[in-house]
Amino acid sequence: MKKHFLTTTLALTLGFSSLGMIPAAMHPIEVEAATTNAQNNAQAVATKADQLIQTGKGLIGKATYSNTEYKSTYPYKFSCASFLMYIFEKNGVDLGTYNENYMIQQGTYVARNQLQKGDLLFFKSKKTGTDPDHVGMYIGDNKMIHMADTKQNIVISDLNSKPYYTENYVSARRVLPTLLSANPATKGDKIVENALNYKNKVTMSSTNNESNLRFTAPGFVDFVYRKSGVNLGTTTLKEQMKVGTTVSRANLKKGDLVFFNSIKGSQTPSLVAIYAGDHRIIIPNSDGVMTRVLFVDYYAEHYITAKRVFSGNSTPIANAPSASADKIIATASSMTGKAKFGYSYNESSLTFTSAGFTYYVFKKHGIDLKDKLASKQALAGKSVQKTQLQKGDLLFFSTNNGGQQITQTGIYLGGNQYISMTSNNIVKQSLNSTWAKQNYVSARRVL
Repeated sequence: MKKHFLTTTLALTLGFSSLGMIPAAMHPIEVEAATTNAQNNAQAVATKADQLIQTGKGLIGKATYSNTEYKSTYPYKFSCASFLMYIFEKNGVDLGTYNENYMIQQGTYVARNQLQKGDLLFFKSKKTGTDPDHVGMYIGDNKMIHMADTKQNIVISDLNSKPYYTENYVSARRVLPTLLSANPATKGDKIVENALNYKNKVTMSSTNNESNLRFTAPGFVDFVYRKSGVNLGTTTLKEQMKVGTTVSRANLKKGDLVFFNSIKGSQTPSLVAIYAGDHRIIIPNSDGVMTRVLFVDYYAEHYITAKRVFSGNSTPIANAPSASADKIIATASSMTGKAKFGYSYNESSLTFTSAGFTYYVFKKHGIDLKDKLASKQALAGKSVQKTQLQKGDLLFFSTNNGGQQITQTGIYLGGNQYISMTSNNIVKQSLNSTWAKQNYVSARRVL
């Protein structure tokens, strides 16, 4: 496939910088993420490879060769590389590129005498340059399926049937199971899976409306991470670039945030992407979400930094909790005079019990406390000593001056202050008050 096909599309990826949005270079294909419970063993790889082969064979006679046009509906039009990109995406494996010279840098090298189904095979007939100019997929029995040329279109060829296949062979790469989720799935796997699952379900906009799945680019990123149990606490590009800890490009891991500028050398981000592993990135754009690889010159030239915003499989890191806490406190405080106490939970009338109020506030920021009872919320997160309280911690009280039976909740504001819903509606109080000293039971950290 000709490289100019890709560079032409990249010329369209600028704009909407204040929103972190870019127009789509190409409409994305329908795709589902690789299932997180897949057993990434030989049998799982063989099963996935058979699915790829079946999809490829099903397109024989229905697609024609083109290195200037990509058409993912009948009558299909593919180059050799975009043909493989299509069948992989249709089966939940996102290569992130439709150029063979980028595909050859993915996965792991495999010797020709050790090929297995699903491996990518690369050939070069050009006398100049080092990039391969053809790619096919191994299907077993010394055969490959490929989009050959304008005369043959999609065919199955024996690797010894023509001098071309023996004399121009370059290398092979194994992308299964490299591009699949780990088992068990990591936090990064879950983030990538959620991003791909929403790839064709969201509409990009100048504002965020979660109920309608309409987002700005950083709004989409915030949504995906919250769905994956990581609260970034912000829907703006500049603030997202402050979250977490800086990680080098050489040490990127699935789920890291990657930032790019529109003007070389600028530290002001115009794009944000989710690193999907093996050099792939998921980029929100004005027409939805697209996937690309970091090998593209544009991303090297406009790269600013990358941030790791969680550690292990669950815990957000660095200043992500404090940013989330500030947002939660702002929401809780803004409801003063608007929400009222009641022995029920009603979001439309903003009527809540004490625990209903904390449930609602945290829910607004993507954190599910699981229950609207104070005693049940006291099981969330991890225990925190009173002397170690941080903004956003949940506080639990009795109401009989006994300091044992949990019946009321609050949110720690810092400075020994907290906010809570009481029978007198929303109030801010000091932990040094007589009532608080007599009724304080415990605290939990959920951020």
